[in-house]
Amino acid sequence: MMMKLTCPKCSASMEEVSFEQFTIERCTGCGGLWFDLMEQRHLRDAPGSEQIDTGPAGRGLELNNCTSINCPRCHAPMTHLRDTDRRDVEYEYCTICHGAFYDAGEFRRYHQRELLTSLRQWLHSSERYELP
Repeated sequence: MMMKLTCPKCSASMEEVSFEQFTIERCTGCGGLWFDLMEQRHLRDAPGSEQIDTGPAGRGLELNNCTSINCPRCHAPMTHLRDTDRRDVEYEYCTICHGAFYDAGEFRRYHQRELLTSLRQWLHSSERYELP
């Protein structure tokens, strides 16, 4: 069992939340989410995974300005980033253990944009084929 994590934004305890084969940590205070190495990318493509992001998006937006935080896993300073494909999604990333912290509501936006992108690609590809 891994050590219990403390939220890097509000210092509340984090609880384990499972979806399919992944276990992530969710803050019991602000609802932020901690993803270990690449978990958010795997979960982004999983239908229904947005349900793990149950925190109030308004609280997440308030805490988005709190960017000088330390990694809850290895305690190294984290870097504030914008997603390269979805510029409206901001998160904190640890360059040491490669974990990522998403404020409440950010993973829902991250997941939603992926679904919209997939739908857009599907629509464009189906336009190339004419039905008989």
